[in-house]
Amino acid sequence: MEVREIDIHEDAEVRAWWEVSKAADAYGREEYVSFWSLRAATASLRAPNNSMCQVPLAAFEGREIVGVDQLHYPLLDNTHLSYVSPLVLPEHRRRGIGSALLETSLDLIRQLGRTTALCEVNLPLDEQATSPGLDFARRHGFEVGILDLHRVLSLPVEPGSLDALEAQAAAHHRAYSLESWIDTVPDEHLRGYCDLQTAFNSEAPSGDLEYEDEAWDEERVRSAEKRHEQQGRRMAATVAIDPEGAVVGLTEMVSTEETHEFAWQGGTLVLKSARGHRLGMAMKVANLRLFETMMPSCRSVHSWNAEANGPMVAINDALGFQPVERLAEMQLKL
Repeated sequence: MEVREIDIHEDAEVRAWWEVSKAADAYGREEYVSFWSLRAATASLRAPNNSMCQVPLAAFEGREIVGVDQLHYPLLDNTHLSYVSPLVLPEHRRRGIGSALLETSLDLIRQLGRTTALCEVNLPLDEQATSPGLDFARRHGFEVGILDLHRVLSLPVEPGSLDALEAQAAAHHRAYSLESWIDTVPDEHLRGYCDLQTAFNSEAPSGDLEYEDEAWDEERVRSAEKRHEQQGRRMAATVAIDPEGAVVGLTEMVSTEETHEFAWQGGTLVLKSARGHRLGMAMKVANLRLFETMMPSCRSVHSWNAEANGPMVAINDALGFQPVERLAEMQLKL
């Protein structure tokens, strides 16, 4: 067996790496999977990215890929962090392939001078349940930093339900306004959008994970938008604006042209200074309406929220999101 980085400019090798990633991620949880498209994965590996470096590793037996690991690490902020995601085809597990992939990643991380490795592990919904992935991560020294709930919303949502939620929230935020857009952040909201993205790590629950604020500016946003266009990615976004004109809330929903049947709920944040006005609900309702107009063939939205984030969980409950599994965000101090 050989573990090495794949050739991202070789179409067949990228496809094989993506197919193994998708199959290994889906095993045992097929009905909950929302995996990115081959186009999106290929563009992510090849397109310029000024904020994140990606190292796609694979375990080869001969010419066959039997396991993968995507190592990636931030370039503009959180330079102590790195992310790993070792996955092995089910028929090749318990042969040391996952450990070989992970150790290769950790060696690279140490060479980079990074001090913390992060990974994500899917878990059954039962709070007492474990999983092979969790056992594997713990054997290698990872500890749970925070637990998330994976929830799914079936689309389309009954319009009357959205009308009622919108009306209930409206009385609480009359001094605020909402604005929405598709794909491209308007110039007039760019500074506020960057400020909200910067604030996520310090204002949203992160448990024991040691995140720093991210660094967002126009170059990072516009670079990401160009990459998203190559990926076939479509995004609906809504912001809340306070009486002084400052952006104080943001929510995003994303899908791709190839995987239009499902979507991902992106980050939703209301700054602490503006909470208590039902802006989270108002933004999500407005954004869901926009998204359903943009992607009418979408049939489900996947969302991950920290279990400790009671207000956001309550909003998702009211919208009709149903819990399907849990996600452990884990970290290893090197």
